[in-house]
Amino acid sequence: MDSTSKIVIVGAGIVGSAIAFQLSKRHRNVTVVEARRPGSGATLASYAWINSRDKTPRGYHDLNRRSLDMWSRFAQDLNADIGLRWGGEMRWSASDEGAETLLNRAAELRSWGYPVAEITRDVARAMEPGVVMEPFTSAVYCGIEGHVDTQRVVRTCLNHLQQAGGELITNDSVASIEMESGADGKSAVTSVLLSSGREIPCDVLILAAGFDTTALAAMAGIEFSQRNSPGATVVTEPQSPIFRNIVCMHTPRDLPDLLMNVRQFTDGSVMVHAGSHSGAISDTSEDDPEKILAEIARFIPILAGAKLKEIRRGMRPMPEDGFPVIGFSDPVPNLYLAVMHSGVTLAALTGEFAAIEILDSEQVDILDPYRLERFNQ
Repeated sequence: MDSTSKIVIVGAGIVGSAIAFQLSKRHRNVTVVEARRPGSGATLASYAWINSRDKTPRGYHDLNRRSLDMWSRFAQDLNADIGLRWGGEMRWSASDEGAETLLNRAAELRSWGYPVAEITRDVARAMEPGVVMEPFTSAVYCGIEGHVDTQRVVRTCLNHLQQAGGELITNDSVASIEMESGADGKSAVTSVLLSSGREIPCDVLILAAGFDTTALAAMAGIEFSQRNSPGATVVTEPQSPIFRNIVCMHTPRDLPDLLMNVRQFTDGSVMVHAGSHSGAISDTSEDDPEKILAEIARFIPILAGAKLKEIRRGMRPMPEDGFPVIGFSDPVPNLYLAVMHSGVTLAALTGEFAAIEILDSEQVDILDPYRLERFNQ
């Protein structure tokens, strides 16, 4: 791509920001447009667990594993404290049936080269004496997983963008996408018109606006659907350290109660994601956060009486088949899509590989199963 080519990215969540960072290292003419504030929506609400633990089938697991392995280099390139913490995740089962499921999955992951180890009750308690693991039938631990502060990642990526000469536009949404038809019967994006009235010419348009990407793509005549998948997390005021070794904990999936995931930021704040067997707790009820904090204290007593700092809610990007949509679209060859659940885990890979596809005009083979055209096959 010519150095004068104008690239516009719509969406300043973690995926759009990662793409902006990688592009801005090699290309100055990049503009990011965000309808709200950077890092809002699903990026803000995300549990932000970097992992390939529950990703199936094998190809999708491998994609996430590759991105997991890229995160340390991504953080090094950002050259800032982004709240990245490694140390792994532990979970246990509470029934014999749950133990069979947990251990069978661990064995499958090990056969894929993913280091999920079965640990005894004594080892689990020694690793995390502050966690109440009752009832207990089995436990597993994976030491390569981590989590990150998505707000710091987004802020750092966009700081690099601006330092490299790129532009960030916030609180301004896309009103329309201007198109022209080519002689080959395909269309091309020529500019983006914002609600403020500003028109931005572009040679390549990247849509990385999470759940809103579906509506934006429709402006360019591209149709694909997403599931309605609301997500929510609660964040406490800073607490004393809750873990000794791990950085993420999942309560047993075979309990009838709330299913909870817990992590602690570097400032001491604790994030809890909670759901049930029927889905995430993410409605507007103010009773839910208090219920979540009371329930997590059963497992981590030090959190008894923890004060709620904020509730984070957002609609998770979730293409209809559950897998990412990444790449140029065939009907509009200069329109690039990047929308996915597991956006935090996949951000390191997506940013780097999208830059290759956009700037070097090469297709990255590992992304082939995740092209938009699969919905037409």
